[in-house]
Amino acid sequence: MELKTGIAESTLDDKGRVSIPIRFRDYFQGKLFISPCYEKCAMIMTEAACERLLQSEKNPEKPLDLAEREALKFRLVRTIDEVELDKTGRIAIPSYIRKYANLTKDCLVMRDEDRLFIWDSDTYQAYIAETDSLFRPAMNKLSSKDIFRTD
Repeated sequence: MELKTGIAESTLDDKGRVSIPIRFRDYFQGKLFISPCYEKCAMIMTEAACERLLQSEKNPEKPLDLAEREALKFRLVRTIDEVELDKTGRIAIPSYIRKYANLTKDCLVMRDEDRLFIWDSDTYQAYIAETDSLFRPAMNKLSSKDIFRTD
């Protein structure tokens, strides 16, 4: 089984670049796209993930009203930039995304399939504390279905 998730510590350098962990680099090559995420972090996507995002806005099975569509466009779609890994495995994070995500020095890089999320370490810890009341019931629901059974 190939694990397509994970988390690693990283740092943002003085030029606004974050080092992508070696174990994530092989998959995140070529054209990559970055935008602010709906959480207070940066989202880096492969071309396929970006295309899915852009198509989801037009999904007739999940229609958006005008206000929702405009909010999605202005907060996410119109802020997408193209980025790439440099020779040393770093990605430059645009200043408007660094500001939005409160990225300073200590960062966390998380992989979820074909997306990377870059979090400020302190912002992530605050998010974990804020969502703890949602996490526990979700784990209880999953545990009741025996997915963590070891026999």
